[in-house]
Amino acid sequence: MTAASDIRQSAALVVIAPPQWAGELELREPAGPDATILMMDHQGGATAFSGKVEYGQGIRSGFSLAIADELDLPLGSVSVILGDTAMVPFDRGTVGSLSTMTLGMQLRRAAATARGALVTLAAERWLVDESGLATSEGHVFQTSDTNQRVSYADLLEGKNLQLSIPDDTTTKQAADFVYMGKDATRTDALARVTGQAKYSHDIVVDGMLHGKILHPPSYGARPQQIDTSGSERIPGFVMVVQEGDLIGVVCEREDAAEQAVDAIRVRWQEVQELPSDSDFPGLLKEKAKEMIVLRESGSPADGFAQADHVLEGNYFVPHVANAPMETSAAVASWDGGNLIVWSGDRSPFGVRDELASALNMSQDNIRVIAPEVGGSFGTKGTVEVAHEAAVLAKAAGRPVRVVHSRAEEFMWGTVRPAAFYEIRSGFNNDGKIVAWEYTGYHTGDRPQRGQRGADTPYNTPNVRIAVADSASPLRTGSYRSLGCASNHFAREIHMDEIAAALKMDPVEFRLLNLSHPRLSRVLQQTAERFGWETKRDDSSIGIGVAIGYDAGSFVAECAEVTVQRRNVRVQRVVAGIDCGMVVNPEGVRNQMEGSIIMGMGTALRETVEFGSGRLLNSVFSKYRVPRINDAPQIEIVMSGDPTTQSTGAGEPGIVPIAAAIGNAVSDVTKSPVRNLPIVPNLP
Repeated sequence: MTAASDIRQSAALVVIAPPQWAGELELREPAGPDATILMMDHQGGATAFSGKVEYGQGIRSGFSLAIADELDLPLGSVSVILGDTAMVPFDRGTVGSLSTMTLGMQLRRAAATARGALVTLAAERWLVDESGLATSEGHVFQTSDTNQRVSYADLLEGKNLQLSIPDDTTTKQAADFVYMGKDATRTDALARVTGQAKYSHDIVVDGMLHGKILHPPSYGARPQQIDTSGSERIPGFVMVVQEGDLIGVVCEREDAAEQAVDAIRVRWQEVQELPSDSDFPGLLKEKAKEMIVLRESGSPADGFAQADHVLEGNYFVPHVANAPMETSAAVASWDGGNLIVWSGDRSPFGVRDELASALNMSQDNIRVIAPEVGGSFGTKGTVEVAHEAAVLAKAAGRPVRVVHSRAEEFMWGTVRPAAFYEIRSGFNNDGKIVAWEYTGYHTGDRPQRGQRGADTPYNTPNVRIAVADSASPLRTGSYRSLGCASNHFAREIHMDEIAAALKMDPVEFRLLNLSHPRLSRVLQQTAERFGWETKRDDSSIGIGVAIGYDAGSFVAECAEVTVQRRNVRVQRVVAGIDCGMVVNPEGVRNQMEGSIIMGMGTALRETVEFGSGRLLNSVFSKYRVPRINDAPQIEIVMSGDPTTQSTGAGEPGIVPIAAAIGNAVSDVTKSPVRNLPIVPNLP
């Protein structure tokens, strides 16, 4: 197994710096201590190190493109090591669409620093001024005589350089890019489509056994009597493990482990009178905790008193499942007092730290490696499956792999919090919003989830924005954009209701109340590309619009739908995004398209059904995610300025899509869509 020391022994040049840098943008967390983030070997190749993980968003490709461009290296000479706690700098997790904005920018600066050092080495070799030198394809050459060139490998021969990133480091301008700003095939595409990419499910180590965990039938249930004799008769059975509340089996084969855990006879004590999904949304407000006022400006009371019109509306989004294609899995292997875990988690260092706490051992004795991750969308951020594998492996004295079934993933993974919103707006006959009162209630115990995206981007002099957490009957967690998509659904639906009350065009109404130049621009360009003003003669066709902001980026989406009885089909979506300088346009398109289709599911049909502590639709035949024949025609408009620093593209696309679809449905039904999902709530 490759170790950090093996790679660094071949280092000719190392750049040491904090892993994150955001320039004029604000970091959400400390930049981190100095660490090795870029290394060049004696052959002139470059390796980057990052604590982020690859779960389909394309950061390995994005980092590679950025480094190759700034270093003027062939793309094939760049490699990226991700998510291995023994080899990469600490990182709190791959969250928030921050990778390109913070780590990507710092890697560009590191590559620019290395390139500057190579130019200096060439100038010293030739005894010429650096201003007369340039770089290309892994070489430094003299601009006055391009035949005078030297390879990076020759310049680094015998060298052992350690560099810091100067504060005044400059990166390339967009006009000088070789790779960035152009469509590029993902560097890991071939491995993914040929099966060479290794996920946690694919990890096999010598002597590996298979484990399964006995999960309770309902939330909060506890075992009263356990009979494992039936498990012991399963061919391939190795042992039953009981440690605290964890009960599991270890077998030679995965199918034997499944049979063995099913053969355990248990008498459970279940919690009575647990809520069901039918208790929502009323339970959200009833169980609300402390209200947090995010912003209060002007006097909402005066604004409402002076308004020509006042509109009130209540909006609800249910719990929805993250439903990643790959279920949670981990392999654990002990070597004396040292533990190695392969876990498809978005936070390898978080897993390491939680394992150290749970197992009462030092972090220094635990190595967590994140293989390729088959989707996360906010889940796969807990230690459970890694802890299960570690406990079973220690008891068995051999490596153990634990893989959750689809039903287990639904039941014991996290879900997006349900939310209920009360909005009251005051507006005048000229279309100007003069008062805005917004209160949101989100299930869960982390206020920042519900706060994200709650504030209004519209110009309103009198505003009050408040959010409260509410007790949750399910395991809530992060979801793509956290609460941002839910908040935008309520606000953007309400905006269309105001426009309808005033008999104003929804696009013109939004532009009238916007002064943010980037939001206004992306809305105008998206509406123009969509053909917003083109009339639709078919009464079953509706169009809708919504805008949004997230991860430093700005989005607008127009949707065209057909509504026939209780069937809604999204035919076409035009989505605009301003995420600043685009590293890989194809990567941005992929992220936007994925976000739109994922958001279609939450808009149209997805909802977690539960009662008596049990999930009632924990299989895909009952939990209806979008299918390939549901995919609409999607067009992406990139309206960003290449001179503006890159911001996030992984989450913004999901933020306005439910509202755009809802407003399009309302265009047909002439009734506002205030509750999700849309299809089950159609009359």
